[in-house]
Amino acid sequence: MNIPVETATITYHRVTLGALTHEGNALAEILLEGEPRTVAVPAGLPGEEVTIAVEIPPVIPPKRRKRHWKPRPPRIWITEISRPSPLRIQAPCPVFGTCGGCQLQHMRYDAQLEWKREIVRQLLQEIGGFENPPLLNTVPCDIPWHYRNHMRFSVNRGGQPGLTARGTHRVLPLVACPIAHEQINRVLGILSTVPNERPQVLIRAGASTEQVLIQPAPRPEVAQQLSEAGIDLHTETMEEQLGGKTFRIRPSSFFQTNTAQAEKMMQMVLAGLLEENQDAGALTVIDAYCGVGTFARILAEHVGKVIAIEESPSAIKDAQWNLREVSNVEILKGKVEDVLPTLAMPVDGLVIDPPRAGCQQSVLETLVKHPAQRIVYVSCDPSTLARDLHILCHTYPVYRLRSVQPLDMFPQTAHIECVSVLELKKENKTPN
Repeated sequence: MNIPVETATITYHRVTLGALTHEGNALAEILLEGEPRTVAVPAGLPGEEVTIAVEIPPVIPPKRRKRHWKPRPPRIWITEISRPSPLRIQAPCPVFGTCGGCQLQHMRYDAQLEWKREIVRQLLQEIGGFENPPLLNTVPCDIPWHYRNHMRFSVNRGGQPGLTARGTHRVLPLVACPIAHEQINRVLGILSTVPNERPQVLIRAGASTEQVLIQPAPRPEVAQQLSEAGIDLHTETMEEQLGGKTFRIRPSSFFQTNTAQAEKMMQMVLAGLLEENQDAGALTVIDAYCGVGTFARILAEHVGKVIAIEESPSAIKDAQWNLREVSNVEILKGKVEDVLPTLAMPVDGLVIDPPRAGCQQSVLETLVKHPAQRIVYVSCDPSTLARDLHILCHTYPVYRLRSVQPLDMFPQTAHIECVSVLELKKENKTPN
């Protein structure tokens, strides 16, 4: 018996786009299969009148489904713009809207900055419980293109590197990316001419040192091409500079992907911890989730002691090398949620830069039970930041939120970085 092969169906809808979601997609109301639906439209802007295509993927009959089969969501794209937004510009990337890497290339950069600030404000109010949060204007990236110093490219069956299409595993072959550092694009242009080992290629570039790290290591003939093109090729470690200091980085170690904005962040962290402190040389501070030791290295010049906590073996090796010349930094190996509660010593300040999921409950409980005089919280997800700030400032009202500074680390994308400063409330301070 032959099982009929189902095909996708595409319908078209004329809509007026609504607000942007936190992911950078515009909302639209349509009738889909006879039911009212709210859908998210990539590459759209609020107020635009557009025609969108909605592709409903085929339903695979049970007998033909693979073991881990899951129904795919509808694929949506704009086919015509009848009334564009005044905020719309021409996206320079030929695969924008299809590629999943960027969400905002079609929006004026000043509008991107305002939108990101508004998202942070909404989350601080709705999740954080701050009626009038001390929110500053988003700090722009001076050059919002070619800033990204770390890219991981997928490789298709033909050996061509590229980025994946939105919501799929399909690789879009690329010879350049408008947000990638120019050194990365030089390498990508060469790698696109030769078959690459699957499944991925990692490229890191030193914006200050011009070194390039590639993993896996390219074949000898490809390495020769890169060398002849003037690429300073590295395959195990590379070096980058921040704040006038040199940092060694391994392929798997975390390092800020926007060097220029990371320089600004370093100054924000220093100012947040040391502002108005006339005796900084006597302070003990913690650098939680210290990575390769960037904050710890800069802080070591200004305070008495730095305790750096990190669990990644790769990052610890880099941190040990990066901090080899300073004597007032102690590196503790382990998860922050395990190590921080064991530190009984009084702490004057704390820098915390957790992953996107934010702080573990045990970390927040420790900050409440054994409060620091001041905390600088660096966050790459404003929703988890707002959640954690609510706990520290409202659930257990130990701290006062002094400021939240959005910093545009990722222009042309919906990702938002923030640097927040908290200080211990006067009634909770222990008198000298």
